Amino acid sequence: MFTRTLALATFALGLLTLAGCSSAPKLEKVGVRIKSIAPSEKGTEITLLFVNPNNVPLVVASAEHTLSLDGTLMGVIKTKKALGIPPLGTVVEVSALTGPAAEKVTRFAAAHPGSTLYNLKSTLRLNWDDDLFDYKTVDEGRVTLP
Repeated sequence: MFTRTLALATFALGLLTLAGCSSAPKLEKVGVRIKSIAPSEKGTEITLLFVNPNNVPLVVASAEHTLSLDGTLMGVIKTKKALGIPPLGTVVEVSALTGPAAEKVTRFAAAHPGSTLYNLKSTLRLNWDDDLFDYKTVDEGRVTLP
């Protein structure tokens, strides 16, 4: 009897411990959109707009974005700089594509000047209650190439 009570008490304590741990936040769709793509001294600059439709501020510890233009994979953009997004707000961040990805975008822009379709698949590493969570989002739209 004592062993059964001890086992049930241990199980209940374990459930309470798990319930007290922070969990991934329930967020409205956080968005990442492309505002512009332009050549730069470092390669190609992509201006991203981060959109937070939530009533709480968000801290993006790092992000990784996979960019496709007109259905053609261009490359991956990684940002390791922390970014704070205010509640119900937006933040603009300029990221640089370098190396083969920048060359691919430059060649694509030369062959397809003007407006083109983009697809941006983003994984945002959110800092929430001292824990890190991956938040995935996808955006499609049009961007004007130089």
